[in-house]
Amino acid sequence: MNLSFADTLYFKKENILEIILGLHRSYKSLQREIQICCELNNLTFNELLVILEIKKGFKKKIEIANKVYLKKQNLNLILKNLQKKNILVLDKTNISITEKGEVLVDKTTNRINEKIIKLFKKTDPKNMSGFINIIESL
Repeated sequence: MNLSFADTLYFKKENILEIILGLHRSYKSLQREIQICCELNNLTFNELLVILEIKKGFKKKIEIANKVYLKKQNLNLILKNLQKKNILVLDKTNISITEKGEVLVDKTTNRINEKIIKLFKKTDPKNMSGFINIIESL
């Protein structure tokens, strides 16, 4: 890891505490936004995560279960529920998102994206730049 002098300034205790508090508040705010999106779309959090993983291109049940940290039987229940809600189409070998599911994912990710942009606009870049570089390298 190659740190410049400016990056090391963020290791001061006061700055780290400020960053931790900022990240915690941001996390709580995003968590509330995700919860609101799930409630508006009649989804559970795990259902949303499964849809997002499928949207990213994971099509095999084992891949999705590993990415979302679910047991296979729980994933099967989630997939059946999503199929009943007409969000997914399940074949023996293929899982695909329906048009209704695509609209739902786009609407949800756009809303969460707007919230993330608002949070970053409120954050002082001087406090975050070095820390972001460190987090990205982890």
